[in-house]
Amino acid sequence: MTHAASERYTPRVASPKRITSAIYAVFSVGAAAFVVSSTLQIAFAVLSEPAPGAAAPAPVPVPPACAEGVRTLALAVDRGVAAAATATDRGDAERRYRTARSPEWDGPKHGELVQACAGDSRGIDAVASVARLDRAAEGAIRRQTDELGPVRRAVDSFIR
Repeated sequence: MTHAASERYTPRVASPKRITSAIYAVFSVGAAAFVVSSTLQIAFAVLSEPAPGAAAPAPVPVPPACAEGVRTLALAVDRGVAAAATATDRGDAERRYRTARSPEWDGPKHGELVQACAGDSRGIDAVASVARLDRAAEGAIRRQTDELGPVRRAVDSFIR
């Protein structure tokens, strides 16, 4: 029962290659269009500037005493960063930073400022946020001192 010419049990069926190729082409064009469209939409959403009249994000409401405490701690961090800005080595920069932010961040004063936020879940988030600011500022001071310290010492050698 084999076909003598092909040595096959069943006759070869002609493949509709044109139809298959057309289906793949349509699918490929559709998929490419989808990918390009998605990429453009994401790029425009991420890279575009806010509209001129767009409102800034609304502040997260926390109790006024909590907001004042967090503001006080953030200002102490800023004061510490400013104090450490001209240090030429890491140890000196860290000492200046901690000394400048010390009154609000050390001892009972810090507890008083944070206590107003303890009862509110958003207040706890606010305290965590200012603690992250403190850690980030210390890290930035270390990096800045490591990078700028030698250059600042070289400049100071010409000035003094």
